[in-house]
Amino acid sequence: MNKIILTITFFLSLCISIPGFQSISFAVLSDTVDELKTCDDDDDTAACNGVCQTNASGHIVIGTNGLPVDADSTSNYRDSCNMIPDFYRVTLYSGGLCTADPYSASGATVDYTTNCDLFFSDASGKVITLTHNGDGTATASPSLTDAGVNLGIKTYTHAYMIMSNHLQIKHSTTFDFSGTSTAAKMQGGGASAESEGVVCWTTDSTSTFSNLDGTTGANHGSVALRVGDGTFGEASTQCGDTLNASTHAYATEIIESFGDANGDWNVSTVVPRMAYQASNLDIGGTKAAILLQSDLETVATTMENGVAMLYAVNLTTPLAITEDTTTFNIGFGLSGSVSVDFTTKNGSNELYITKHGADPVDIKFTAE
Repeated sequence: MNKIILTITFFLSLCISIPGFQSISFAVLSDTVDELKTCDDDDDTAACNGVCQTNASGHIVIGTNGLPVDADSTSNYRDSCNMIPDFYRVTLYSGGLCTADPYSASGATVDYTTNCDLFFSDASGKVITLTHNGDGTATASPSLTDAGVNLGIKTYTHAYMIMSNHLQIKHSTTFDFSGTSTAAKMQGGGASAESEGVVCWTTDSTSTFSNLDGTTGANHGSVALRVGDGTFGEASTQCGDTLNASTHAYATEIIESFGDANGDWNVSTVVPRMAYQASNLDIGGTKAAILLQSDLETVATTMENGVAMLYAVNLTTPLAITEDTTTFNIGFGLSGSVSVDFTTKNGSNELYITKHGADPVDIKFTAE
């Protein structure tokens, strides 16, 4: 085995800034968000798969029809914007480099130990906070390991991490309404009524990737889920003319299934596997995932018993560790890993922010 220094790095892809100015007037949309948006939820065209347009200060630009403008096409409007989060928190259990694929397309259990050399393992889980410094760099706290790692003198074809499927975001977003005659303060949730303002922020609340309703079981904290239906009690985000530090907190997103899910928690059949697919970021290969139960080996069969996930990378160029290798890098790609989601306010055609959802980060494994 070769003793190697472990480092955590980041690769961020900041969106292009477009000059603009700030306004704080109030307004109403001409129609519902679903009717006004030109980018469908599953639209992967060049004009709809980028981030939203921002001004020179990084504020999301609201277009002439009252919706966020797509960064790649000023004639396209969206009901969600992917951004780099201020803070991203994840619990990690295990990580390794492998000489065979740790992902399996079938079977009740997964084996990521037989053909893998572990560079990290913590059965209790280690909480890592990734902080965006605002200048294209980020920091991680605490360190994943307190010392170097031992890796074999061999060539690895795959890599993996096991993490909690509870992903947490702490983020705030400011909006630029100067480009629309229906300029408005954004509206969002609150303790007893709607809140409004040009800046919106995450609150201590929980939602799922599919925006399910109901209450989770004990495996997920027995929490009431927020569905984001355009009412103040279901939004995971509050708004104001300035950020309120007393309610600004981490919001939790549960990745409950890799298939379609709707209705209440734990009702839909779980799709526990995501087959290998390309990433929007350069991770040096393709990625796959499997939802796992608390033993971190058994594949999840329900939303309630799925509490972790295996993230695997099939490396395009195998990673060769030699006697000369001194550094092993884990790069967390934070670009677009917070989704700012919008809907129409219940009972009116006013734009409503529902949540800052946490999307899974991408991970890149390199050595030098």
